[in-house]
Amino acid sequence: MSKNDDPKKPSAWGKGKTDPASWWKKGGPSPNPKGRPKGSKSQKTLYKEAFEKKITVSMDGEHKTMTKKELGYHQLAQKSAAGDLKAFAMQKDLDEKFDPPEVAPPTPDESAADFAAFDAYVELREKFRVFEKPETENE
Repeated sequence: MSKNDDPKKPSAWGKGKTDPASWWKKGGPSPNPKGRPKGSKSQKTLYKEAFEKKITVSMDGEHKTMTKKELGYHQLAQKSAAGDLKAFAMQKDLDEKFDPPEVAPPTPDESAADFAAFDAYVELREKFRVFEKPETENE
């Protein structure tokens, strides 16, 4: 151990930090001079191409052309109908996301309380005139 190494003194770099000597110099040459090759595809593009690729499958004795994504949804529906609990849970999540249940409008009895509260608000507003602007003499 040298004289400069003090065990109580924290390191200048450590977890989540790097040695400043290894940092890229501002205005210097690029650390990746060739860069990303032209024509290379991102992961998003690769994903879309893989799942939007059309394939021919035999369903109910007929040959159908569909995307891999569509086939995945069909298989999920088949497994769910067959009683697979994981598939049923996934289908339920997708139903909630893409086909939410319709919300019925409130009944007149349920709305009566809202109308009563609104009427009370209007009455108090007129009584105390809180939101009225004072009249100016210049107008």
